[in-house]
Amino acid sequence: MSSGSIRIGIIGGGAAGLFAACQIKSLSAGRDIRVSLIEKNSIPGKKLTVTGHGRCNITNRKDVSLLKEGYHEAVNFIYPALKEFGPEDTICFMENELGLKLKEEDNNRMFPVCDSAVVVRDTILDYLKGSTEIICDAKVMEVKKDGVFKVKTSKGSFDFDAIVLSCGGSSFPKTGSTGDSYKIAGMFGHTIVLLRGALAPVRLEDGSLGFASSLSGVSVTAKVSLLCGEKVTASRTGEVLFADFGLTGPAVMAISREVPADISGMNVSIEMDLIPSLSDEEFDRELQKLIGEHADTKMATLLSRFAPASVAAEICSKAGISGLYAQGFTKENRKKLIRETKHLRLGLKDVPQIEKAYVTRGGVSLKEVDRKTMQSKKVEGLYIIGEALDIDGISGGYNLQACMSEAYLAARSILEI
Repeated sequence: MSSGSIRIGIIGGGAAGLFAACQIKSLSAGRDIRVSLIEKNSIPGKKLTVTGHGRCNITNRKDVSLLKEGYHEAVNFIYPALKEFGPEDTICFMENELGLKLKEEDNNRMFPVCDSAVVVRDTILDYLKGSTEIICDAKVMEVKKDGVFKVKTSKGSFDFDAIVLSCGGSSFPKTGSTGDSYKIAGMFGHTIVLLRGALAPVRLEDGSLGFASSLSGVSVTAKVSLLCGEKVTASRTGEVLFADFGLTGPAVMAISREVPADISGMNVSIEMDLIPSLSDEEFDRELQKLIGEHADTKMATLLSRFAPASVAAEICSKAGISGLYAQGFTKENRKKLIRETKHLRLGLKDVPQIEKAYVTRGGVSLKEVDRKTMQSKKVEGLYIIGEALDIDGISGGYNLQACMSEAYLAARSILEI
């Protein structure tokens, strides 16, 4: 870019776009930089305000060497960005530049002390006043390059020397993430990797739905495994929440990205181990001990020592042993109970709905973007960041950190720092 005046257009005012504007302001002190952020909603940061259940899990304080492992297939692509602007840099920026004090919670997750994602968004907007022109209710209809980038919107046309494409993925469309990034990237010949839901709840087939729906609102700590046929393709231990449509909660959402893109004709299921701290053999020994000590007690009551009473009752029903007492409880009955408690199979109805997902898996192919600058390899001056890219991180501050790190690289490259 020229050392003179630079016109920068940011398309999309979600987390990535707002972070890009922040980084450009922070790095361009004293220079003639004109930044316009184009947002189709009435106010930027709509999706940002629902992150972290409304509390905004800004980053994760793990060392970068560990943090990078949370980005699945994109681990090598994202590493340079994390090294250049990692969690400690994000914490420093939030606290010193924005004045937002942070606190660390379990698993190194960083939240604002105020516990409000809305406050985070509003603080960013206050920071950008005077440095960034924010154009809301502006739908982008066409972007082309003819010497400069020409952006046609419902609020008029604009010329820019550089473009930051940051209008999100296709998850949570009610927040404005409706796939606009892919349409614009496609205008410049970029390949879009198949879009799928990640960090999403799963719906269960009719034969399994009754079990989950009868426990709607109940949560358990369990090991959940995704099975394609009899092959385990992903596992996670954590909280699982039963719902009237199926299963949700951190453990289920963590493995949802691994559900095949098309499961028609496949036997795809979730297997739950409701007592992950004990092996089958250890659980069997515990059962035998309890049976010997409490002969006049119902098995559902004894099982409730290991799981919520409502879950224990449903497990006994599914095992066909409802109403049975410990006295006379046979070895065959124990096998049934162990199977349903430690190897509970629940079939999936379909692939996770991208509309219900917190993050999009898929997007602009990483092969077509320079991982050291975030600049398109196809179009000079076009930078692609955030959920527009084929990057999805695990839950716990990973996705917002990726946005901040990518925004830093893009800003530095645009400003030739």
